[in-house]
Amino acid sequence: MNNMLLLIGVIILLGTVVGKIFRKLNLPQVMGYMILGFFIGESFRGFLSGPVVDSFRPIISLALGIIGFMIGAELNLKRFKRYSRSIYTILFAEAFLTFFLVGGITFLITGKVYIGLMLGALSSATAPAATYGVLGEYKARGPVTMTALSIVALDDALALLIYGFASVFARSLIVHENPSILSTMAVPLIQIVSSVAIGAIAGFVLHKISKNARDKGRMLSYALGTIILVVGLSIYFKVDPILASMVLGVVASNLRASESREMFEVVKKFSSPIFILFFVLVGARLDARILAKGNVLILAIAYIASRSVGKVTGAYIGGKLSGAKATVTKYLGFCLFDQAGVAVGLAIATFHTFSFLGDEARAAGFLILSIITATTFLLQLIAPPMIKYGIKKADEINRDITEEDVVESHKVSDLMEKDFPAIKENFNLPKIISIMKETSANNFPVIKMNGDFMGVISLGEIRDAFNEEQMDQLILAGDIAREVKTFAYSEQELKEIMDTFKSKNIEYIPVLAKKTSRKLAGQLEYRKITDYITKEVLLRQQELEV
Repeated sequence: MNNMLLLIGVIILLGTVVGKIFRKLNLPQVMGYMILGFFIGESFRGFLSGPVVDSFRPIISLALGIIGFMIGAELNLKRFKRYSRSIYTILFAEAFLTFFLVGGITFLITGKVYIGLMLGALSSATAPAATYGVLGEYKARGPVTMTALSIVALDDALALLIYGFASVFARSLIVHENPSILSTMAVPLIQIVSSVAIGAIAGFVLHKISKNARDKGRMLSYALGTIILVVGLSIYFKVDPILASMVLGVVASNLRASESREMFEVVKKFSSPIFILFFVLVGARLDARILAKGNVLILAIAYIASRSVGKVTGAYIGGKLSGAKATVTKYLGFCLFDQAGVAVGLAIATFHTFSFLGDEARAAGFLILSIITATTFLLQLIAPPMIKYGIKKADEINRDITEEDVVESHKVSDLMEKDFPAIKENFNLPKIISIMKETSANNFPVIKMNGDFMGVISLGEIRDAFNEEQMDQLILAGDIAREVKTFAYSEQELKEIMDTFKSKNIEYIPVLAKKTSRKLAGQLEYRKITDYITKEVLLRQQELEV
């Protein structure tokens, strides 16, 4: 099937249906997407097998960039500082314990130290995709969620460093040479620094663009364009695009935290079909037949068991040592099962390097690549339910308060201004100006003598009235009041009015007591409502993290 658009349409529609089915079965939708890909991909020679999957690489790269960007957006530096001691302690504990456990078990099974070193190093990486996908799906928030996102954001960098050391000693054991740590470690260090530099510079540029942008409707274009640019530059310079995108998200969100929220929300809404495509394609690339090769199945089971124990136990030990909250200590490890991009990429690099070191090394490289490919397939299926189990036991499901949640919990009457200066239609210009001086409002409702709503006077109408020389005593409020055709009603849902504000691009809506009345009950200003919503979201989130 060469019709790319037809393929994308089929994948998104099938993925959406399967995702809903899994949601009804109380299973993570991410798991459903990957299982769908599994059945239509390499394992069963479906229409998403062979070179067809490779043609989707740009979409996969974009999805990884968006995932990294959104994870970075969640890493608020104030909260990060609050948990930083436990984050770093847990990070090193789970990564190094996993490295030693997997390396030791692999050595016992294969009898080869260098194979143990390489698989141990590769096992330390935790992939962010499924982790972020499940946490987002279940609207998780709290110490476990925050720590998990921080760990997966930092884990790739640490895994690269561990891999750098391990590859030095593995190579020396194979070719019997003295290890050159400095030259080998230079590569991962340069990659990390380059990724951070690309993301940080792009984040600062995006911050400047969004800060000066007058048309907020272009926010999605600015954000997506920057993400794609960062991913493209990372691929060009052969550095980690996920790490660069994470840094982009961190910088963009923390430089202008409250104002950036809208940008991240529009990216999040746009990304849903991209995520479906991504996880279906992940499942399609997994080939279950590799498990039938030689002793791959036995070693794969041992790898998964020792890696799982390393992650859970390492997180527990790190939590205890750092004095982390009990929920973090007990359940964080279950959120660190996912394995994908970095591990597979490093496994391919290992296979390529070992291929030039003789027959024994070439066979070891193929075994390492086979193990990582096979276990990635299994861990991608195991990870989502494990992540759900962790956040459920920690009681963090459905605790991520969003702006939509705040809006949906209010009616117009909850947020409308009830105490405001009303201008009667017979007030002259000096009296109108004296009323305006007593408040910082920009819009003033005008009412008739019988109390019915008539129209609105804004500062713009007053400026125009000033041009009429010596007419200030003759100009009355009723003469300059602007007719208003858009109204809200006291018992109306706030969500409807917020949609009206955005669709009609207006800043002010008067509130009438009811549809059958012209009596003014209050008024709404878009700026004041959005300020309240932002503060309320932050307040509720802080209450959850106490």
